[in-house]
Amino acid sequence: MSERIRVLLVDDHQVVREGLRRMLELEPDIEVVGEAGDISKAISMVKSHLPDVVLMDIKMPNIDGIEATRLLRKAQPGCRVIMLTLYEEYVSEALQAGAAGYLLKDVKRGELSQAIRVALHGQVPFNAALAHKLVTKYTSVTEEGPDKETALTERQKGMVKLIASGANNGQIATELAVSETTVRREMHALYTKLGVASRARAVAEALKRKLV
Repeated sequence: MSERIRVLLVDDHQVVREGLRRMLELEPDIEVVGEAGDISKAISMVKSHLPDVVLMDIKMPNIDGIEATRLLRKAQPGCRVIMLTLYEEYVSEALQAGAAGYLLKDVKRGELSQAIRVALHGQVPFNAALAHKLVTKYTSVTEEGPDKETALTERQKGMVKLIASGANNGQIATELAVSETTVRREMHALYTKLGVASRARAVAEALKRKLV
């Protein structure tokens, strides 16, 4: 069997951590390497255990999960942080802090394990209901649009919405009826226009600027 994905659980409620551990231990390709109930311990464990993915709650004592994501990404830049929370309203802030994805705590085991897998490949995992709300909320812009230099093309807007839904390059290509080569070229142009270097940051920046 190939090397398993190393996961660190960060939540201040022990019962939540225990439930997540039991869920993930059923997956043959995922290994829970540690748990932390506060951010200082989480940072220490990230440095010592080198997890591939951190599942992070937002409402934490002393330092919230969004600020913790910034700190963890500095401590271990290659680590992917997926927010796992009860709250829907912090998506943009979390992605701008460096989160690789955003899930709600009612997520099913299969969705959670798949989110962990796809986050390692640069996709942006959201649960389906939240992705739909994101797209619906930010599709209509009532104020004046952005200037021509920062405005997204219709294709780029479509790409941002598909990225937010968790689509990979192949799925984006199919949905937009273009080749994967075109998707990669447009993705590079999108990153350049937004001044970002990842899918998660592209979604965050587009939402922040109300470009979609």
